[in-house]
Amino acid sequence: GECEWRGGACARSSKLEHIHPDYFRITERYAFQPVMNQNHEYVNVIMVRSPYRDRDDEDVYNFYKDDILFLGVSSFESFPLKSPNPYSKKEESEYYLNMFPGFLHMMKDPDEYFPTEVKTILMSQSDFMLDDAMRFGKKYEKDEKIYDFVYSGGDQDVETDCVGWASYNKNFSFVRQALEVMCSPEFNVTGVLVANKNKADTKACAIPKACDGKMVQTTFLDQGKFFGYLAKARWAFLPQICDASPRVSTQALSMNIPLLMNRNIMGGWKYLVPGETGEFFHDISDFKDSLRTILDNTRGVNSPYKPLEFVKRRYGNVNSGIKLFEFVQKHWGNRINFPDGTTSLIPTGA
Repeated sequence: GECEWRGGACARSSKLEHIHPDYFRITERYAFQPVMNQNHEYVNVIMVRSPYRDRDDEDVYNFYKDDILFLGVSSFESFPLKSPNPYSKKEESEYYLNMFPGFLHMMKDPDEYFPTEVKTILMSQSDFMLDDAMRFGKKYEKDEKIYDFVYSGGDQDVETDCVGWASYNKNFSFVRQALEVMCSPEFNVTGVLVANKNKADTKACAIPKACDGKMVQTTFLDQGKFFGYLAKARWAFLPQICDASPRVSTQALSMNIPLLMNRNIMGGWKYLVPGETGEFFHDISDFKDSLRTILDNTRGVNSPYKPLEFVKRRYGNVNSGIKLFEFVQKHWGNRINFPDGTTSLIPTGA
């Protein structure tokens, strides 16, 4: 799609005339994320979604920052803040907080962190790209619910018994505590622990003995298989704290599935309205109360939760894309030559 044949020769496609010639070379690097409009046309905006992986990333940014609009976006761990994960590379928060002219963040109090010259908007990567989950949820909305919950562990550190970078981010040490409660005779919860086994399907992370026969532990799943389990569950369990943009939260809501979420989560807290999209818990001290509430509300015929209605009103490409375009247009419209008819901006390639 980068060529149009004119006079027998390859000329740069008119669809690419709004972006820098090196745009795709830049977005080949993990930290840099391309942006499209609602017509799938690329625009001269690039999102920086994670800390730089090496010095070359920073050199790329500094070389092109006057020709391309770079904006930060919360998509990785606690970025742009320093990660509390002991297995992660450490960068001082100030290193990224004042690097870009604007930031799509997940903070409750951004003014405490960002300098005044940085323009901010409460928006995360997980606000976008929800159509697949909505379609899947609609197709399988009549599926029998055979599990109480699904927990997505990412690609966990199975060989070290779920101790490591991914397991810390997904707070698996707390999950083990919570399973002691959930698998007790008082609750008899059934669930699915995704990515809790190695890829060879030969080893699983240790969980309480009381959970035998109640928990399914899976290998890392592709999106379709993950959605299949989610469609058969009553709620999604999000115990993590160090997560700036928990995609599983909005995917679950888009499938009309409520959340049981850690109140201390760095990003994603905005998706939880108690009684409407799920329930919060603070720590193990109040976990039982929240667990009882969501079980009582979802094990019956009529659930009071309305997660799909909530997410349709607020998130997805239509809602968030328009907000992002208005944000960019307001602050940097003079820097960008948008394709004709642009009304929405959508970060892609996540």
